[in-house]
Amino acid sequence: MRLLFVTYRFPVYPGDASSNTVFNLVKYFSRSHEVSLVGLAPAPVPAERLESLSRYCRRIEVLEWPKWRSAINAVRGLASSTPLQMWYFRSDAFAEKVKQVIAEERIDLAYGYHLRSSQYLSELETLPRVIALQPAQILHFGRRHKLTRNPVLRTIYGMEYRRLMGYEAELAQKFDSCLLISEMDRNAIDPKGDLRNVFFNPHGTDVESFAPPRGAVREEGTLVFCGSMAMDTNVDAVLHFSKDILPLVWAKRPETRFVVVGRNPARSVLKLTEDRRITVTGLVDDVRPYLWRGTVGVDPIRMAAGMQNKVIEGMAAGLPMVISPEANEGIRAPEGSAVLIGRTPEAFADHVLQLLGDPSRARAVAKEGLMFVQKQWSWEHHFSCLERHFDSLVSEGACARV
Repeated sequence: MRLLFVTYRFPVYPGDASSNTVFNLVKYFSRSHEVSLVGLAPAPVPAERLESLSRYCRRIEVLEWPKWRSAINAVRGLASSTPLQMWYFRSDAFAEKVKQVIAEERIDLAYGYHLRSSQYLSELETLPRVIALQPAQILHFGRRHKLTRNPVLRTIYGMEYRRLMGYEAELAQKFDSCLLISEMDRNAIDPKGDLRNVFFNPHGTDVESFAPPRGAVREEGTLVFCGSMAMDTNVDAVLHFSKDILPLVWAKRPETRFVVVGRNPARSVLKLTEDRRITVTGLVDDVRPYLWRGTVGVDPIRMAAGMQNKVIEGMAAGLPMVISPEANEGIRAPEGSAVLIGRTPEAFADHVLQLLGDPSRARAVAKEGLMFVQKQWSWEHHFSCLERHFDSLVSEGACARV
């Protein structure tokens, strides 16, 4: 097949979840198919990243779309009822580029990554099209609106949440297939169950590459959170953990260290390092050594929805993970064995303290977590299912019906 992948955010940062997903999607499908990639980027893409992707792509097209253009678009969108995120990533030039590549490369099937990419494929009815609504934005912004304390952001998130009501389901009907991560996402997007083109296809991780090398030594009493700190959802998780959970851990184990790994940490996160027991790394070349040195992995995320790659990466790295219920929605890891779930700050802290104080229990949880991701969360496991789905759409000559 000749496949086109369209993404609103070109896969620039190796440690970023969306970048990892698109990169591994391209890499996997390039094994047996001809792949073209078209993406927006707010700044020039590093040459080494283009080179790494070019090995797997027949054609790459990047349109630079600076943030000031996006900001102007978003202001224009205030007068409409369309979600502002669609306006933020709207470009007529990009739309024309997508059409050009489809025609010139004689594309058999087009895949749009995220709701924000859907606007470039929703009206093209000449070929089968797949949209990955991952994660469900109605769920994502509903939680942001509920939990954000900043009154300005709360107003913006509330407005976006209202605009998203029914929007994702209406848009999904224009595609041959709508990819979702879990039933939780479907219930949020399509509470009445009207969609007939849903295909569940979560992401995975490179399980083998995260395996600790022989001789790796874990530093006693070290908690690790790993995720892009450019994401406000991760900022909220880290601040929530530091304010509401970590003091409960310190009350019984005051020597415990907390390491935050991820690019572009906010000032509020950097300020946490005023306590010498907290380390904020910023961008690192490779996140894995931090996972290999940690004692316990934590993901207390509250705002996000869908897949939490940081959780399966932690499990693949041999870390026993303590996570929030939201972090497990798209993963569905067995609670109490493969992961421990803290539903309150007190319960979260108790789980952390249990693992810190009982190495045998920590090893057992880490072992169950690793077995779980090895069985269910490799890239190959989920992409092979998606490949068969693509084959069926193309062989049927599917064309979306509005």
